[in-house]
Amino acid sequence: MIDMRLLPLLTVLLLAFGLMACDTVIDDTIDPIDSAADADLNNPDEVNFLVNGIRARGNNVHENITVQSSLMSDQFIFGGAHGGGATFPTFRDIMRGLPADTNPLNNNSVDGTQNHLGQYRFLADNLLRRVENLGAEAFGGEDDERYQQALFTGNFHGALARYYWATYFSDLPGTDAIGGGVISDLENPADPERSEFLQADQLYDDAITRLDAAAAFASDYEVRVINSVKARIALFRNNASQAATFAADGLEPGDAPFQNQFVDRSGNQQNTWHTQGGIGRAQTVPAPRFFYAADYLNRDFAAAESGRIPLLDPGALGIAADFGTVTEAGLANREAVHPLRVALSGVGIGDEILLPLQGRYDNRGSDIDFISWQEMHLIRAEDAERSGDSGTAQSLINEVRDSYGIAPLASYDGMNTIFVERDKEMFTTGIRLVDQRRATRFGLDAEGLDLDVHGWHLSNDVWWYLPITLAERLNNPNLPNELP
Repeated sequence: MIDMRLLPLLTVLLLAFGLMACDTVIDDTIDPIDSAADADLNNPDEVNFLVNGIRARGNNVHENITVQSSLMSDQFIFGGAHGGGATFPTFRDIMRGLPADTNPLNNNSVDGTQNHLGQYRFLADNLLRRVENLGAEAFGGEDDERYQQALFTGNFHGALARYYWATYFSDLPGTDAIGGGVISDLENPADPERSEFLQADQLYDDAITRLDAAAAFASDYEVRVINSVKARIALFRNNASQAATFAADGLEPGDAPFQNQFVDRSGNQQNTWHTQGGIGRAQTVPAPRFFYAADYLNRDFAAAESGRIPLLDPGALGIAADFGTVTEAGLANREAVHPLRVALSGVGIGDEILLPLQGRYDNRGSDIDFISWQEMHLIRAEDAERSGDSGTAQSLINEVRDSYGIAPLASYDGMNTIFVERDKEMFTTGIRLVDQRRATRFGLDAEGLDLDVHGWHLSNDVWWYLPITLAERLNNPNLPNELP
């Protein structure tokens, strides 16, 4: 939990490091009311301050990545007119997969997320450098709580930063693109020596090394979180067996989800879903299937499934509603057409349908789950199904459903059922984009998965990942400023 007394100092801390996200700086700033010199932070007593700065920036990374990757996937769409209306053209472009006519390298929404990620990675690595330079003796020995907290935090959050780069960013568009990012070891932001593009496998390997290092300083719960992250990475690399092994030692029933925590007030530590995809302002809203499809809420806001896919009726909140029109090609709304993918109950061609709001984050202080035991069960279920053990798969799925008071499965369709359950369980968490990519890239149709429903939904020449933008490219000669 972030010490709220320290949040006002976060910006000062970042300025003291002389860093703005992907190695750019702001030269023209107002003198701060208070400041901390970089050398002053080389003190064991400042560990809590530094840790809170890392966590706060990690919050910004996760909230923005979950919004934008949900929008790039088939899970959310640009719209509607709720709470001020959708006005960000950058969000509309992300929903379209950032085709060439949208100037994808200059999308300022992605810029902000990339900047946060650059800072997050730097702060985590910088904490480890500070501790190494100080030495354990400065803390009074390796058993000191501050020393152990610093080494856990630096390694764990440094691992997550690399996971985010590998999972959500790339240098090129298209279905052949590889996830990855850039990690420059700079003496200062003006240093011309910049990292080449690091591919996902290298970043994932580095993340796992850091997770292993963090485990030496972790509580039992934190060890289970670490194993859960390893399970997710293994699944994303199409090693379902290894993923299930890690998941079995990961979060378990009774464990709280590992979350990013926010505060209910304006500022950069409020949950951005509230103002970009919720009651505050609906720049993005859930795809129609979540309300209208039989396997989801089936037109019932109070359905049992609402425990994990909560949707809100804007009319009941006194907010002007927005609608889309069902066409042969999909849902027409906001000068774009979104593929429907599944049949909608009681809806025909030409019908105008309501676009509800997501209700999982209904205030600025709502916390966002990063990983949970339910996800671990679904990882194990997928491995069981792919190994021919449908009985175990169904049992694991039903245990997840029971945790929400949802009835056991009435029918089972192998991988399609698992992907539907993942779609609902990981609603708003940014995982659907990765599931769509791996469904198509790893040929999961051979395992019985319907790619028309769960595979990639846009053309093959658009972005499968968020692009590394000009904010990095203009400072990095290893990356082209123009796309081929």
